[in-house]
Amino acid sequence: MDLIHPTDQAGVVEAMRAATTVGMRMRIVGGRQHMDTGATGEIGTELWTTALDRVVAYDPAEMLCVVEGGMRLGDLRALLADGGQEWPVDEAGSATVGGVIAADAALPRQLRVGCLRDTVVEMTFVTGDGRRIRSGARTVKNVTGYDLHRLLTGSLGTLGVITQIALKVRPLPKATRTLVTREGGIELASLLLDACPLPAAVVAEHDRVLVRLEGWPEEVAEQARLANEVAVLAEDDPAAWREPPFADATTVARAAVVPSRLAACVEGYERYRALLGVGYVWIPCDDEQALGQLRERAASLGGIAPVVRGPGGVGAADPVTVAIGGRLKAAFDPANILDPGRAWSA
Repeated sequence: MDLIHPTDQAGVVEAMRAATTVGMRMRIVGGRQHMDTGATGEIGTELWTTALDRVVAYDPAEMLCVVEGGMRLGDLRALLADGGQEWPVDEAGSATVGGVIAADAALPRQLRVGCLRDTVVEMTFVTGDGRRIRSGARTVKNVTGYDLHRLLTGSLGTLGVITQIALKVRPLPKATRTLVTREGGIELASLLLDACPLPAAVVAEHDRVLVRLEGWPEEVAEQARLANEVAVLAEDDPAAWREPPFADATTVARAAVVPSRLAACVEGYERYRALLGVGYVWIPCDDEQALGQLRERAASLGGIAPVVRGPGGVGAADPVTVAIGGRLKAAFDPANILDPGRAWSA
């Protein structure tokens, strides 16, 4: 397989146009953290974005950082930490900024920091046929046109190559605590979520509940006091709540349902990890039958269950979703060279 390592946007444009001309199937690669999500068949070449790793601009006072799409998260964290700030993404340090956005990676702290797409205020990307497009703006008053940067979020590299992003960053919390219960389950986690105002995360498993608290010291202390009125909680490893779920499993799906339906989604499962108030739940699947059953349940609850580790892809979609995806694919990648079949545009 051929590998392409462009060092600037012009190199990406050239590679896209060349691949379109000859009909070469291509996969966009960043930190290789989400390669299984929607993975499909044979690809002729890979375009790696990791050489696009420059800082374009960073102004801590404006709480805005502009970087190229191949910047590693570890490098970005170090840069922002010097300014007392963070981009609230808890993926591995080897992941790239563009890859995290293309995969629409789940934010464990979404209850407090919001959705990933809301942190992207401007994006430059190159379409499958080599057009350079900019969407959004670094200042609100300059925003015009369609929010194409939101469309690219979660597109899995099937619509274009993310080359540059302006990120909205936030101050690092002054205090943090990670608490864990002796028992688990959605019911207990729901009680803790109701009792504790604005936690960073409430993570339910079958045998424990993790509560992540962040903010000012007085705020965190009050949150912990209220949580302990519901259940006995002990201090836990600060990194426990963001560990990759079920590292021993070959196939893991991430179901997404309305938060109020999480209990119905996990009913009968002995192993799961659910984000209360968000609606995500990770469940290991032993085989295709187990994956199919999970997807049927998620669909019955109005949700989806794409695989995030192992074989299985994103699963089936309704005809309307496929039709809309197909029209978008035709508009941004008319030669269908970017990982055809990976997303619901197939």
